[in-house]
Amino acid sequence: MVNSGKLRVFVAEWPENQFFNLAFEEAVFLEADQPALRLWRNDKVVIIGRFQCPALEVNAIEARNMGVKLVRRFTGGGAVYHDLGNINYALTLPGYDMTIEEAFKVVASAVVEALESLGVKGAYYRPLNDIEIDGLKVSGMAASRSRDKVFVHGAMLVSSDISALWKVLKVSKEKLSDKRFVGSRVKRVTTVYEAAGRQISLEELYRAIAEAIAEKFGMEVEWGRPGRNELRRAVSLYKERYASLDWNLKYVNEVRDIISDEEYEALREIARPSKQQEKVVEGLENE
Repeated sequence: MVNSGKLRVFVAEWPENQFFNLAFEEAVFLEADQPALRLWRNDKVVIIGRFQCPALEVNAIEARNMGVKLVRRFTGGGAVYHDLGNINYALTLPGYDMTIEEAFKVVASAVVEALESLGVKGAYYRPLNDIEIDGLKVSGMAASRSRDKVFVHGAMLVSSDISALWKVLKVSKEKLSDKRFVGSRVKRVTTVYEAAGRQISLEELYRAIAEAIAEKFGMEVEWGRPGRNELRRAVSLYKERYASLDWNLKYVNEVRDIISDEEYEALREIARPSKQQEKVVEGLENE
């Protein structure tokens, strides 16, 4: 690792449009020319890994009834549930020569130190990509790398509705027996609030994570804002990919014979933005 001077840190979120939130995630990775840490939240949504089949991961009818959306991310790994009690951290490192395994280890150790600084005891890194507290998962990570960049992002359960998580994520015989797709490990979970025994503000948590990651990489935190190029790229990615059924429902036709017509229609409904969500992006285009 090298000392890169400044870590650009910013909070940028559109919780009401989960599709755009994920488009912006990839846009930051593609546009970053200096180390950048984005902190953000999503409203109710299941995020699936790039190589997962959504029909094997999501209870689509339950999700539709609960107002939960479905979006595919550009990194691998398993399915996760987001709500406003979940926070996300996404670190882009241009010019770093690290394996994904090394990046997981360094970022996880920083997040563990951030939790400890807030009074959370018993947190530790469990390879390959989990952070646990006394044997219970509190955060999972995924990653990607290109020729000149490393990217690690994670979701952390702070005060999430755990009962909703188990309702919308699927563990089925079909999923367990079908080896063509990447599955999600079933693990017992906890929240930061539960582990800390107190409420922790977003500001406390964001600052602790930012400072711990910056220190781990020998950088100084520099708080900022999303850039115009990132927003433009995000709008483009949203239109071309993240708002489309082709992207979010990829692989569904391969298992169409094991899902009902009602489930198929529910998948189609939760995997595309509503008209109200589209207005969020229209507003960004007109800025």
